[in-house]
Amino acid sequence: MGCSSSSESKGSKNGTVALNALAGGLLASHLEEAAAKSDTKELSMIQNKLVSIPPGLGKILTLTALNCSENLLTELPPDLRLLVSLQTLDASDNKLKKLPDDLADLVSLTTLHVYKNELSSLPESLGTITSLTEINAFNNKIIRLPPNIGGLHSLTELNAADNKLKTIPKVEGLTAITRLALFHNNIVMLPPLSALVKVQKLELYRNQMDNLPKLGRFEEMDAFSCSHNRLTELPDDLATFVGLEELEASKNMLTKIPTSLVGLPKLWKLMIASNSITEFPEALCEMASLKTLDLQSNQITTLPDKFTTLTTLAILLLSGNQIAKIPPFLATEIPQIKRLTIDANPINWDDNENLKVHEGIAKRFETIKDGRFVGCI
Repeated sequence: MGCSSSSESKGSKNGTVALNALAGGLLASHLEEAAAKSDTKELSMIQNKLVSIPPGLGKILTLTALNCSENLLTELPPDLRLLVSLQTLDASDNKLKKLPDDLADLVSLTTLHVYKNELSSLPESLGTITSLTEINAFNNKIIRLPPNIGGLHSLTELNAADNKLKTIPKVEGLTAITRLALFHNNIVMLPPLSALVKVQKLELYRNQMDNLPKLGRFEEMDAFSCSHNRLTELPDDLATFVGLEELEASKNMLTKIPTSLVGLPKLWKLMIASNSITEFPEALCEMASLKTLDLQSNQITTLPDKFTTLTTLAILLLSGNQIAKIPPFLATEIPQIKRLTIDANPINWDDNENLKVHEGIAKRFETIKDGRFVGCI
């Protein structure tokens, strides 16, 4: 069911009925016509400025997908519960303040999109719809999730980001989940997440956590973000995320980078800016896949000589540290770097060597196609 333009869209094809942006508005007669068709599987009624859905929706018993997004709905109709064959419900981008308790009657439901609404909670009955594989409740005002949501054993994606959560219930049963998005909440504490053995993307950034929860051997994890929290250290569990490709931990209160990261063979992106890190560990110079390294706004004074062994590194950001002497190898070695920043450091310009190195770097970047050097002069 695609999104229509602002022009009227009314038609039926291969079991799909499109009632989008109707010039005269969506009427009960439109739903009666859809119900009269024995093959109506998908129904779209987006962009109709609906405050409520006309009577008759519950008569379309063959319906498997309903898209009523991009309207002004404040509630869903009571006869929605009759659609026992419904698999996909998209009620996003409305004005919904609550979801009906009898949502559990939709025993075939696999996908629920209710993002961009005004929900303050999700009904507890939601935790009984064991067929659910995806819940997207992004950008609401939710302060708590159903206590039984951890029983949704088939759930592969839960997006509760951009809400007002301070924590979430126990999630031991979410063993099929591949994406857990909890970013941009008010989370201060989380239950153990070690049971999420299939998780690939864990998004915890922009919260208020002092510590990360107990994690696990997330061997399928490829992206982990915990930026914009109050973390003072990263857990040792990270060493078990053998499939990890991207790690973002900027804007915390970290004082060191764990050397265990060297055991992550696929890690190519390490973003750890705006912390209180004082050194880049020599052991991490053995990271075989690292391409992007963001160390901006820390307290780093120098780089280890073995830094030149990072032969895959293409982006190095060192702005806003405490570097007084520019490492000479930045001008003569690791030629694969295409972007380098060293501005906002207390470079000692009384040292002629710094002037030579800075000039050498600038000249080298003049020969690099699409290269970018942000220096101090």
